Amino acid sequence: MENYSHFYISKTGTKYHLFQTCGRMKESILVNLNDKRLDKLSLCLKCEKRAEKYSQSYNKSYSSLLDSSFKNRKKIASLKGIQNYSGVAQKNIERDLVNLKEENEESISISISTSPSMNLSHETMIKKIENSNKFGEKTHALIIIGKILFNNGYETSFIAGLLANIKHEGNFGFFESSNYKTHPNNKPEYLKIMDKQYNYDKKYSGKYVYHLSLKELKEMCDKLKKDKWQKGKFGLGIIQWTGERTSNLIDLYLKEVNNADNISLDQVISAEGKMVINELKSNNYKYIYDNWKKDNISNLNSENAAFDAASKICIKYEVPSQKEKKAIERGNTAKQIYTIMTG
Repeated sequence: MENYSHFYISKTGTKYHLFQTCGRMKESILVNLNDKRLDKLSLCLKCEKRAEKYSQSYNKSYSSLLDSSFKNRKKIASLKGIQNYSGVAQKNIERDLVNLKEENEESISISISTSPSMNLSHETMIKKIENSNKFGEKTHALIIIGKILFNNGYETSFIAGLLANIKHEGNFGFFESSNYKTHPNNKPEYLKIMDKQYNYDKKYSGKYVYHLSLKELKEMCDKLKKDKWQKGKFGLGIIQWTGERTSNLIDLYLKEVNNADNISLDQVISAEGKMVINELKSNNYKYIYDNWKKDNISNLNSENAAFDAASKICIKYEVPSQKEKKAIERGNTAKQIYTIMTG
């Protein structure tokens, strides 16, 4: 059963405030308007002595409210797609509180529905991944990327879909393996070329970028790029970025270390996290999230939505060999991750 809380939007001067009645308490929320959308808000739950930030995505009916005049209007809208954005430290509560002014206030009554997963904080859901024994050496990668995605406002089910793909791909700074001794016929032609031209099988295969020279890696990658990736390529990192995407990742590595020759694991994690977010928000890949949300808008908080996210990310974002078959496997993993996070 969904839980409903009643909020009121009030305009004072050029600022908008969101209030909630909680027993005898009234919470004050500072709302920032950006292109007629409530982008982020800070909620002070006095009765629970904690504060949280939320990123909100509103349905069309609410957008129409923002287009209309606030004066003397009292309407109800269903606000969907509310995701817990990130925890706010207690010391920031005073900064986020606003002084309520009664004069010239114009209010709109709004009913907000929250999904069952909203009862869990992001920290709790990430902790559930950490405490699970299902992910082995991939656990650290799932935790870091999960936090980054939550902090950028993505839904839990979409995050589970991406994490499922990461579980089945590489790890931070990991070079694609060139070892096909047990199945030599399955070895990609581009890796055969890399072994022959760049000694890839001995120097890079199955190793980690934080143990190697960034400058040498950059030099090799620039040569491959100059030949338009026709003379070899390789997968690198948690998504196993290949070709032009590998080149972009290496540039982020170098930027992270100010063009130094070596990089630490923490710096690799930071660079690859930025790479994921950059791509998901880019014109090349933003449609994946948009299409997923459109297809699952009526049931975003579900295992099925997690499955669909993993499938779409596999087929459109990661694009491995046998992508349709792997999309099903990763979809099932996403359902498992979603259950662990929200259970």
